[in-house]
Amino acid sequence: MSTNTSSTERDGPVENIGQFVQHSVYWYEDGSVVVRVDDTTIYKIHVTMLKTLLNVIGDILTIPDGKEKNDPTREGTLRFPLWRPGTDASEFEDFLRWLYRAAWEGFGHNLEERHRIFTHLFKLADMWQIKAARAYATDSLEALPLAASRRLQLAGQFTIVSWVEPAVKHIVERKLSALTLEDIAALGLRVYSTLVKAQELIKIETRRTALVSPQMPNDSSWQCQKHLSCISAWPKIWFERIGKRLLHPEKPIHLRDVKIEALSIRNSTLSERCALDMLDVIDTITFSHETIISAAACGVIKYYESL
Repeated sequence: MSTNTSSTERDGPVENIGQFVQHSVYWYEDGSVVVRVDDTTIYKIHVTMLKTLLNVIGDILTIPDGKEKNDPTREGTLRFPLWRPGTDASEFEDFLRWLYRAAWEGFGHNLEERHRIFTHLFKLADMWQIKAARAYATDSLEALPLAASRRLQLAGQFTIVSWVEPAVKHIVERKLSALTLEDIAALGLRVYSTLVKAQELIKIETRRTALVSPQMPNDSSWQCQKHLSCISAWPKIWFERIGKRLLHPEKPIHLRDVKIEALSIRNSTLSERCALDMLDVIDTITFSHETIISAAACGVIKYYESL
């Protein structure tokens, strides 16, 4: 008989001789399996409920070593609790909270608590390959008002690819100084360096866009009687209406706003025909910041996939 309760190394099933405490909530007398995830607490839960709700059981609560039901050392009983390594009590209890209560009680309105529960649920869903739990955790975390830096951290931790580009876009379009040292440490040097490089490239593109106007077609239009004057005036109009606002030291517009701001050129000294033509030209432009953000996001995704 072994009385060693170490969860990291053992020669066989650990017998319960009173060293484990039954959980005050997750101990159901009609439960079908007794489980422990640490050296202090045991849980009695329903395997049938897992099967019903999840439609997948894998090896989460299977009896190891081919033990038969009449074997006195069979794990999953009060005498020999089934040990599930790789998690801790807090994570396992949040998983059980979702399993037993989510459908009819919810998780309250405490943001920090909900964040913890869904993050724990995500970890165990991935560890045990429970698709239903992962989908629930994904939708629930997406609904929470999390900072973009935190979403990017979670995207890397749990491989949520669809979260990467929106988070990268949100971060690089704002001041990186808004990130705390804790944010930077959590993102990691590789990801943070990618964000810094993307932001610097966008700054270069912004300056180029501000100083170099889109080219006006040289061919004259029969609807514009002063086309050469429009061509000559266009660079100055662009800089006055768009360039200065892109380079404003305190409240600059972003490249993503250029197409909307360009509508003001209709009230410029350009002819109506040339103004409309230039709006069409501007509308076809894909500003490089979109490509820069996509490239940065792809780099982050590849890095996460390599971990």
